[in-house]
Amino acid sequence: MKYLAITLSVVLILSGCAKRETVTHEPTGEENILFEEITEDTTNIGDITFTEVEKEPTEEETSIFEEKEPEVETTTPEKRQGYRVQIKAFKNETSAQKEAERARNFLMRDVYVEYIAPHYKLRVGNFLHRSDAEHYRIQVINKGYKGAFIVETTIVVQ
Repeated sequence: MKYLAITLSVVLILSGCAKRETVTHEPTGEENILFEEITEDTTNIGDITFTEVEKEPTEEETSIFEEKEPEVETTTPEKRQGYRVQIKAFKNETSAQKEAERARNFLMRDVYVEYIAPHYKLRVGNFLHRSDAEHYRIQVINKGYKGAFIVETTIVVQ
């Protein structure tokens, strides 16, 4: 049985390497090609040269999973003279920072902790005009910061 399998394998291998020719039937009105044999050796790949061409990937070739840097327009804030509303002052920086965080969440505005010896002062907002600061001071007083007042200082203008 082993000899039969080995013999059959050798026959199949040799028949795969044989030269092939096209065989057709005599014309009967229709041309039927039963099979096409290849007569030249196609196993020699020594003459093939591969070259790599570098090119920029197009939009379609770029992976959708590739992270791209978002295009962000960076503008530096301008500092000018203006007004803020001071809501509290503390001798301790930790207490001032805790209250500043609470005020940011409660007032939904920029809150600044400014150290002017010997106190840490909580100031809210960036107002170019005193009338805007006065209007906001009234809102802050209505929200519970009864001692709020307006200070002239350097502000950040976006």
